[in-house]
Amino acid sequence: MIFICFALQRLLTLQSDMVSNSEKSKIARLREQAGLTQAELADYIGVSENTIANWEKGNASKWIRNLNRLCSALSCDLKDLDPDHEAETVANSPTPEPLGEIILETVRSYCEAVQSGDKKAAAKIASFAALHNPELRYWLDQARNMIIQFQRERPNQPYCETIVNGLTLRNLIMQLGSNPPNDISYERFCHLVAQVHLSAAFLEKYVSFSREDFRRRLILQTWHLTVYVIGWQPGQIVPMHHHGNSLDAIRVIKGEMTHWQLSPEECEAQKIPFEGCTSQEKYSGPSKIYRTGDLITIDRRHAHQIANRSRQELVTLHFRFGAPPDDDHWDQPSADSQLVFVWNQEEQCQMKMPS
Repeated sequence: MIFICFALQRLLTLQSDMVSNSEKSKIARLREQAGLTQAELADYIGVSENTIANWEKGNASKWIRNLNRLCSALSCDLKDLDPDHEAETVANSPTPEPLGEIILETVRSYCEAVQSGDKKAAAKIASFAALHNPELRYWLDQARNMIIQFQRERPNQPYCETIVNGLTLRNLIMQLGSNPPNDISYERFCHLVAQVHLSAAFLEKYVSFSREDFRRRLILQTWHLTVYVIGWQPGQIVPMHHHGNSLDAIRVIKGEMTHWQLSPEECEAQKIPFEGCTSQEKYSGPSKIYRTGDLITIDRRHAHQIANRSRQELVTLHFRFGAPPDDDHWDQPSADSQLVFVWNQEEQCQMKMPS
């Protein structure tokens, strides 16, 4: 809560006579946009109706103490009420708390309410978070910022699935970013990735197939984490290789995957090449079969091979913590593919969605 205190202390230095006539009417305009009466807004925040009336007249010294509750109830950002944009610090500050299932479903309900135009339902969820659950309030703030970005990039398109899944990925980024990359253990990585469940409706936008060879399509990339989907036609294979000091996890989204894995000692003894080398050869040793929903993890300096030996298409979701794949299997984005979200944190993070 330190970042909130900073913003509030800064706001307290503002003098009431610096609030212009246009600023004085902001609360009233936002309240009307949210479809709320003064009495309803007062009830949501926990103040009197007379207090709301005073706030709308521009008496900033009164509403500053309830700034965060007011923003949540009106479904607006702090910068919408703060002319000097001190609130950007609040909006961009991460939280160490993980994104739990109940929080995620509540965020989904909020996004659905906003998307359907149910302003009162959205305001009730936001108000509850402001009054009772700081963690929920944080994730609602992130959702609201993502809605704004999405509407700017892709107006009039549904966004609930994209935002809910995007927040799930952002949560993973934050958990992995709590320590330097080299301090993230294999066990910690596996534990975090195992909790990530992206919806089929979200992932299907990223699936791409080619008759020539398997194809990758990027979902998200930071300095240390790359998330992507691979589409495999029957018979397609990536020969045995290793990823150096990177950690990997693979979730089978659809179909049946045949997988081989070698220890660092076996990898060195058999001179298994680094990923992308043209000298890669197919490995014929013992393998395992994984099906829809299964999660496979690969530790640092271990080698592996993937093949689709079935007669059906195979779709896999990959989490690479380390250097991303660097070869010609990436699906080139179409001209109208757009950047969906940019999260400005200690490391740059970009999430993309194909058209």
